[in-house]
Amino acid sequence: MKKGQGISLNTIIIAAIALIVLVVIIAVFTGRMGGWTVGLKNIVGDTNTDCNEINPSWVLRSMDDCNSIEGANHVRSKDAPGSTEMVCCTK
Repeated sequence: MKKGQGISLNTIIIAAIALIVLVVIIAVFTGRMGGWTVGLKNIVGDTNTDCNEINPSWVLRSMDDCNSIEGANHVRSKDAPGSTEMVCCTK
């Protein structure tokens, strides 16, 4: 019996693994991997939006109060224009 002249099975497996790694790397660097984490942390403040419009459960608090709440997130909004003290904060 003659030995085949095609691509070896090892080459095919290595190419498949390399392709999977490449897809994962592209997904990480383009931000596609973070889609499943519902993103309070991903919200960027909008100074043209009220706290309630950003998220109905958010309230206007001082930055210190918001930072004292474990796991709380905050963004800027039009409720506190130009203020470095007040932010929209998770309850």
